[in-house]
Amino acid sequence: MSFRFLEKLQQDIPGKGVREQLEALCGIYSLFLLHKHQGDFLSTNYITPQQASLANDQLRSLYTQVRPNAIALVDAFNYTDHFLGSVLGRYDGNVYPKLYEEAWKDPLNDSVLPDGYHEYIRPLLNQQLLSARL
Repeated sequence: MSFRFLEKLQQDIPGKGVREQLEALCGIYSLFLLHKHQGDFLSTNYITPQQASLANDQLRSLYTQVRPNAIALVDAFNYTDHFLGSVLGRYDGNVYPKLYEEAWKDPLNDSVLPDGYHEYIRPLLNQQLLSARL
């Protein structure tokens, strides 16, 4: 993150709530990098496991804070749908068929039944059916 960005945050920023959102994004970026390289920080004793846990808790809190404005924030950075890998910005208007097609490309959707269904879920469902009949 550039020092210039941090300098700009200290100046007067027009717009209701803009400063708070930018500060939250700054915090998210910093804590994301800490989380990403957490092993390095821990192995060099730069932070303690308790500090790493607190940082992860704070990161989740900032995600929650920013989430209601996520679409507007992404739009504000003016990235194209192609850059974001989004199927929503289609010129032909066929959003839902393309979204459905893309969903089936995800490895989680390789099978109609998820891994572990027969081993864990089915016995639970059978148990509930048996107890419901009693």
